[in-house]
Amino acid sequence: MDWSQDQLEQYNKDGYLLVKNLLSSSELNALKSDLPLLFDATDDSDGAHRIREKNGAIRQVMLAHRGVESYANIIRTPKILNPIKQILKNDVYIYHSKINAKESFEGTVWLWHQDYGYWQYDGVKPNLASVMIVLDPATINNGCLMIVKGSHKRGVVNHYPDEVTTSYKQWCIEKKLLQKYIKEENITHLLASPGDVIFFDCNIMHGSSHNMSPINRHTFIIVYNSIDNKPVSVANPRPDWVVSRQFDIVK
Repeated sequence: MDWSQDQLEQYNKDGYLLVKNLLSSSELNALKSDLPLLFDATDDSDGAHRIREKNGAIRQVMLAHRGVESYANIIRTPKILNPIKQILKNDVYIYHSKINAKESFEGTVWLWHQDYGYWQYDGVKPNLASVMIVLDPATINNGCLMIVKGSHKRGVVNHYPDEVTTSYKQWCIEKKLLQKYIKEENITHLLASPGDVIFFDCNIMHGSSHNMSPINRHTFIIVYNSIDNKPVSVANPRPDWVVSRQFDIVK
């Protein structure tokens, strides 16, 4: 279940690694069949937290792993957990998890950002990594992940808060830096199939476009944090559904 040295070197060089067909069909089907449980709930009494688009469509469901068995199981499967522990060189806990939804013709853009552009204000160091489990075909037309290979090596760059483009406040790379750091030839569209898994660094520059197709695009993202990187006290801390205060080591 561990990565090879070549895989680790590729991840460290590029800032991400796409692993094809990592999930079994039974694992994938369990995650997909439980989506209605999370999407159809009318409130957050199940412990999850829901964010909607301006038109009411689900944009994110946070903390699915706390209340739904299939999602609780997948966060600790060795084929995901072992590589994460290799990457972060430590035991880990769940910083947060989220289902990102781009419903057909409805899902909106995620502007160019680094995840640590958000998390730098949460009292943690950039020793986190994310795992994106692809639940539906990810195509250019339905807003697949776009990534700038190797951009994590710059460290975090300046971000600004955007509260206009979508229903959810986004921290985005400053516009004057976009032309400097993001070149057309360096943008990679991560086309993927259900059951593929993308591991990526917290400082990789990434974004995604609107879903302009009739195909939904759902992904489950698990953010792992080193157990030695618990948030320190900050002014105006964000809620538990985005910065977990549960520090159970994932086993």
